[in-house]
Formats: sequence, structure tokens, C-alpha cells
Amino acid sequence: MNILAFLRKNAWLTGLVIFFIVVFLLNNTQKLTFDGVQTEQLKPESTPPAPEFSKTKKPDIVAKDDKKSDYSIDSKGQTSIQPITIPRAVSSANVAARISHAIESSLRPKVEPLPDFSGIVDVKTKKARFFDYLGQLARTANSKIVQIRKEIQRMQPHRLTKQQVQRLNRLSKNHKIKTKVAAEQIDLLLRKIDTVPAALVLAQAANESAWGTSRFAIQGNNLFGQWCFSLGCGLIPSGRPEGEIYEVRKFKNPQESVDAYIRNLNSHASYIGLRHIRECLINNDQIVTARALSAGLISYSSRGVDYIDDIRSMIRINQLEPWQKSWWGNSDQHPCSELVQLIRPMIITEDPIHGITIPGEP
Repeated sequence: MNILAFLRKNAWLTGLVIFFIVVFLLNNTQKLTFDGVQTEQLKPESTPPAPEFSKTKKPDIVAKDDKKSDYSIDSKGQTSIQPITIPRAVSSANVAARISHAIESSLRPKVEPLPDFSGIVDVKTKKARFFDYLGQLARTANSKIVQIRKEIQRMQPHRLTKQQVQRLNRLSKNHKIKTKVAAEQIDLLLRKIDTVPAALVLAQAANESAWGTSRFAIQGNNLFGQWCFSLGCGLIPSGRPEGEIYEVRKFKNPQESVDAYIRNLNSHASYIGLRHIRECLINNDQIVTARALSAGLISYSSRGVDYIDDIRSMIRINQLEPWQKSWWGNSDQHPCSELVQLIRPMIITEDPIHGITIPGEP
């Protein structure tokens, strides 16, 4: 077993060791120097003339123009300038960023290619393989979200490094945040960027990709039907209306598709309702469930409420999360219940007895 395989298999132990290393380094940041790299000798541009000293008075050690050098006097009374070695300070933010990047790079799991689900005949076996495969992708994507949140939480608005400012601006752009005020960026990012229940990831992936057998999944690693709008960015759907330019986006691997899906839910204006549900549940110390968040997918499909019903049915039938018959979402007593209510369109039915058309409810 190689080192990386051991680290991945014993992630909890690795994480504990890394935590203590980070704490140690941060507590000793001001003492850090790197031999031959983080020190330098400041040499004078030219040797100044030796000052004249009285024979009865000892000379003071002086420096010229705040240059980092010392005067010393030899046995003949001549002065010479000795270069001083000055350690460069290493900021705690930069140390933490470098360690975080190294950890993320070394522990990033290898993405396995999409299995040939179309070749699995047995339905139960296909479902089990699909959920196992997508479950790993969902865990990895959510782990990245957790790391990003920790990174943002460590930022102090009035003490940001240049790298942190660039990072904040990049995250803000990706999540459609317009303000340039650091404190506001941090607050809004922490409200937007958060994990998504694995059950929702699995249910939507199964629905959108036909259990990993769709053309877009096989040819483009696209498991959620995400669109793109630049020429050649993806695959052209066969039923695309004339005049439309959208394509179904292509990804390098399925993990990128899952990452983009979660980023889409966390950033797009169409899913602000989903984010409000999640925020309400967190603020009330409630478990964030796929069943609850699915109410925020009303804009994900043109089918609207029917699409949400399909996703919930998939969650319930496949037991992707505990399903409560008496659900708080059906009660007006819960502080978040209003956010998950679905407005169903009225159904027009005919009254065969009176021969009139009346609105009805499903």
C-alpha cells in the first residue's frame, strides 16, 4: 500500500496529525525561517569613508541611512561594514494557505470513470452500483464545500492578505456576489456556500441521467443536465428548438459535474428558495433534508411541482434518507414550514352531470 492510499484509508488519523501540525506552525510562525532562502544579506551600495574618532573617546556604533549594516573597528582603528542577516517574516495566513493546498492536493481522491451502467441488467444491482458511485462523488464535493467554508471563516476582513483578497473576489464572482466590501463578501459567501444532502444529489442524478445511461452522461460526464452557452462547450440536444444556442455542458469527469451542480444550487438566483430553506433549518437547529430542499427546485425543470414529486418519490422509494409520514413540512407550526409549501396548479375538470367545466384540485 503506497503512502497516498494509506492516507486516504486513514483520513481521520491523517486529519488529526495535520491539525496538530497546523496549530504548531501557526503558533510558531514568527520563528519560521528558511536557511538560504528566507534570509538575505543586505550589502552596502558603497563603503562609506571611515568616521574620525577622538583618541580619548570611544566611538559609538552608527548606521548610515538606516541601511541594515553595522560598523566595526579593527586593531588599526579602521572601520569596516559587516552585513547583517535578517530573517523574513512568514505570515500565518500564507502558512495556513500553503498547508491547506498541500493537504487538499495530496488527499484528493482519484476520480474513477463513469461505469457502464447500461451493461448492468439487474435493476437492483444497477441501482446499488449507481448510488455507491454517486455517493463517493457527493461526499467529495461536500468535503470541498466544508473546506471552503473553513477557509472563509478564518478570514478577518481588516487583516486580509493579497491572496485572500483575490480569493474572496474570485469566490464572490463565482457565486454572483457584487459587493467589493470584504466583510459583506464573507457574510454573503457563508450564507450561500454550504453542503447539499447526498440524498438530493443521488436522486437528481438518477433522474437527470437515467441512472447514468443518458447520452449526456456517457459522452459528456454530465449527470444533472447542466447547460452552457458558448459554441462547442458541450453536446447539442436533439430536441433543441431552432434559434436556441444552449448546449449540454461537457465535463472532464463526473466529479466536476457534481461540483458544478452544487455550485449551481449555491449561487444561481433560481434556487434562492432552496438556500432560504437550508438557512432556516440551520438557524433552528434542524436537520437539512433532501425532502425539504427539493421544494426549492421549482425552477430546475419546466415540469415544476411534478418534477419535485418525482424527486421526492425517488428519495422515498430508494430509502435515500429517513422518510417521516408525519412531516413537519405539512404543519403550519414549524418555523420553516411555509418555505416548503408547494403551490399546485388548479386542474380543470368536466362535470358530466351538469355539462359544465369547473376547477378542481388534484
